[in-house]
Amino acid sequence: MIRWLFGIPLALVVAVGASSFFLLIASVADPVMAQLTGNTLFVGFWSLMDAIFAEDDPTFLIAGAITGLGKVFLTFLILPPVFVALIGEVAGLRRLAWYAGATGLLTALVPWLLRGSARVATPAELHVGLVLGLTGAVAGLFYWMVVGRSAGLRRRPASIPVAHTPFAVSPPAASGAWGPRAPSNLGISSGPTPRES
Repeated sequence: MIRWLFGIPLALVVAVGASSFFLLIASVADPVMAQLTGNTLFVGFWSLMDAIFAEDDPTFLIAGAITGLGKVFLTFLILPPVFVALIGEVAGLRRLAWYAGATGLLTALVPWLLRGSARVATPAELHVGLVLGLTGAVAGLFYWMVVGRSAGLRRRPASIPVAHTPFAVSPPAASGAWGPRAPSNLGISSGPTPRES
């Protein structure tokens, strides 16, 4: 129970943080990702600024922009590791290949699943899919490192160790040092006793 309340959520937070950091580094270091994120952020930022200054009350625009960023973050970085972790925990899968591979594959497929059209991808789209797949694989790796290695393991109840002896040992004799153990020797009376005068 503690694993489901604390261990798995902590592992998912670590996995999402690591994959977010990887995606941030890939967005800066990779030329295709740098161009894509740079153009998206530049156009998105200035479009948001134009819309904010055109409105009297930009509260709804800012809330919409934050909600949109949250949906993108949720879709690409949170849902794939959560989905794979739940399947892995319920099925008791403990292999790194499951967590890194399935999370990477699912994260890479998210753009095509959301797009819904069956057309041939451009080389730039395949490159972005590869980077997203690596991002998901990083999330799966970190989840596996924190709790995935012990997925599905259940603690056995503590049992009393049984001593195995080669010979049968009989219980101690039923007689004491002063004779047989009868109720009169133990201070228990078996009935009325005659009075001494």
